[in-house]
Amino acid sequence: MKSSNILFSCFFLFVYVNFSALGQEVKFPWPEGKKMALSLSFDDARASNPTHGIPLLDEYGIRATFFVVPQSVKNNLEGWQKAVVTGHEMANHSIVHPCSGNFVWSRNKALENYTLDKMRAELLQANFEIENLLGVTPTVYAYPCGQMYVGRGQYAQSLVPLIADLFVAGRGWLAEAPVDPLYADLAQITGIEMDNKSFDQVKAYIDQAAANGQWLVLAGHETNESGRQTTYLETLRELAKFAQNPESGIWIAPIGEVAAYVQATRKAMADTTNLPQLVRAAPDGKLHLTAENGSGVGPRIEYMPDWRAFGWFTGKDQVVWELDAPRSGTYQAILEWSVSDEEAGKGFVLESEVDAIRGRVERSGSWETFKTLSIGKLNLEGGYNKVVFRPEEDFGSVGALLDLKQITLIPVF
Repeated sequence: MKSSNILFSCFFLFVYVNFSALGQEVKFPWPEGKKMALSLSFDDARASNPTHGIPLLDEYGIRATFFVVPQSVKNNLEGWQKAVVTGHEMANHSIVHPCSGNFVWSRNKALENYTLDKMRAELLQANFEIENLLGVTPTVYAYPCGQMYVGRGQYAQSLVPLIADLFVAGRGWLAEAPVDPLYADLAQITGIEMDNKSFDQVKAYIDQAAANGQWLVLAGHETNESGRQTTYLETLRELAKFAQNPESGIWIAPIGEVAAYVQATRKAMADTTNLPQLVRAAPDGKLHLTAENGSGVGPRIEYMPDWRAFGWFTGKDQVVWELDAPRSGTYQAILEWSVSDEEAGKGFVLESEVDAIRGRVERSGSWETFKTLSIGKLNLEGGYNKVVFRPEEDFGSVGALLDLKQITLIPVF
């Protein structure tokens, strides 16, 4: 069933230029049917937070996230301890606020001179000191200056995996879009600036997030009437009033609370949601190409959540996966499918960019009965690949090929 090695580059280019991937339209379920989530966050433990900003937020019963540096907390320990009592989230913003040495003030703590080990030690130390000062252990981190790296040039390394290991979420800075709760990497959620903005300017971001069912994470520093890097109290008051109005449809909560909810909800939805994404090998080396992580391409193909499978309706429909193969070699392909006896027997092709398997869809007994069967061996290049499952011939719009649940690629090398 396996063909000789043929390069399919032209075919893949045709697929991606002439078809659009039809991912399942999924509405993320915010609590109580809310339209969106909103988190207010403030960096550095600025002196104006416990004196001006936190009392205003408390007046409206709004809990925010404060990314604190332990030394700054000590300047008004009582004020920050009161903030914990009223429910505000205390989060990690490092020990010394390291940024690029391009900032002259950060030259003696430049990220270019950090290693991941050094950063890990400082983050754990910050957590330890915050817990000692305020009685809470941070679960969320904000990247100082929004910079997500250590080192320079060929020695530069991403901080994101470290933050993913230590925290529920990591917030960036100066982003331009809200967080997509189904898609976002929680270790690098987008933070949109609210400093020095009017409420009307902030509301434009709220309207965008509400229209798309997203999570808006606003980021500020000082909380005062005026000044540089300041979230204006007037803006904050208008924002609080608007967010607390039930008609706005906003769930407002600290970042850690929303992140935990997003994480749990995505886990609960994972088996019934089509969200195309890069497939990585499981610990045993297997690549699981599921209906949930593939892209349905074609005029009528649909993901069926009740069956966790793609339903095929025309001879032009196909599924495309992007995957990261652990190494170049041969993989045994196991197909999980269903089909009625009347529609069984049509030809299919499973192809990578260097190889292909061709076969006939065998009977499974009914559309409701899924079976698994080895369909042959497929060669993959190590690293990034595209794999396509499609009809061998265009049989038109009458009839169907099969319902496709999963293809498992098992390395045999």
